[in-house]
Amino acid sequence: MRQKITRFLGLAGVALIAACSPKQQYLNTQHRAVNLTISDTIPADTGMVRFLSPYKQKMDSNMNQVIGYSDVSLTKALPECNMGNFAADAQLDAARKLQDGVEVSVVNYGGLRIPFIPKGAITKGRIYELMPFDNMVTILEVPGDILLQFCNHMAKRKGWPVSGMTYVIRNGQAEQVLVQGKSVNPHLVYKVAVSDYIANGGDDCDFLKSCKKYPSSVFLRDALMDKVRSGALRGNTIYQDLQNRVRNAE
Repeated sequence: MRQKITRFLGLAGVALIAACSPKQQYLNTQHRAVNLTISDTIPADTGMVRFLSPYKQKMDSNMNQVIGYSDVSLTKALPECNMGNFAADAQLDAARKLQDGVEVSVVNYGGLRIPFIPKGAITKGRIYELMPFDNMVTILEVPGDILLQFCNHMAKRKGWPVSGMTYVIRNGQAEQVLVQGKSVNPHLVYKVAVSDYIANGGDDCDFLKSCKKYPSSVFLRDALMDKVRSGALRGNTIYQDLQNRVRNAE
């Protein structure tokens, strides 16, 4: 497949005008478009390949490290999936290490970037594929009424992965929203773990921007790797079946 990339290259010519103002200098810059065609038929730059080779070897060695094993395949799906449950649980674990009282974890569905992780050995590189972004675990203080709004927002998107919470989707709205098994009280404030991307209004979550935030330096990706290293995917039936954390109304 051929692909054209257009780049603008600046061609600068310097003109000195000395007649009336010898100290004035004018930079006359012209631009022209250059089409660079890239295709599989162009041979590799062997010099560049040699230059990058040691860096590639080091990167491959790092990314191919096995950090744990899984007895089940992890799959991405709506409205609930074991991959999403695992990610939300990992984020909740990380948040609870940062602060007491965190009850809920929410991971945006679009943030999970691969559809499937087979059972067996899990490498560091696989987790980077799943979560390539440098998103940080963030704790929010979310009033109950905004939490319900958040759930409706997730329901309109056919469900996002959660931990510590359950809800039912009916006609694009969230019903039967429970936090730790109890109905949400609109007058209470809940500690909710999300990524900094969501906390700052990403994925149309502007309604969360007013919530009190507790940022951290913990990458969500690292939280996932810690969860794998802990052995959570071995000898554990939690992720073998769905748990009705998020489901469509019958």
